[in-house]
Amino acid sequence: MDPIKRYTSGAAVVALAFMAPATVTAQSGGPTACSIIDAEELKQLTGLRDVLRRGPVAADPSEVPKGVSECEYLGLSFSLTEGMTAPFFDRSRQDQVKQGTKIEPVSGVGDEAYYWWDPRPGSYRQAGIAFRIGSRRLVVMDLVSSDSIQAAKQTLLKAAKHVEPKLR
Repeated sequence: MDPIKRYTSGAAVVALAFMAPATVTAQSGGPTACSIIDAEELKQLTGLRDVLRRGPVAADPSEVPKGVSECEYLGLSFSLTEGMTAPFFDRSRQDQVKQGTKIEPVSGVGDEAYYWWDPRPGSYRQAGIAFRIGSRRLVVMDLVSSDSIQAAKQTLLKAAKHVEPKLR
């Protein structure tokens, strides 16, 4: 399987762990995962390139749960959930741990945040930063090589800090 298909499949699996509860309210004119990205600034901050030259690409709204928007840019996946409570954020983190995901607390972004990665063997793995601000949760994910899990943390943290002000 080529890396892009593997990434898409992996992102879909990880996204299931981050799905909002059915009671989440729809985004009523609030920010979307793509609207919080300043494309040029994010490229400069991360050093990543827009190889396909498409800019941020929103997921089809019919393919994501109500109250969630998703955007792909620079090989990163941004998933924004509205109506996120602190208890649900904590439960989703606990569920990830139960499924074997490795978690590290992260400071300096959001009301609460953590870095996570898939420890299963393989050449590429999902890694991400999940953070909550008020009733919004953003997950920034990437598909990284197994030997660069910690290096990816810095890039993901830069991306998270880039979008954080637009979620306040």
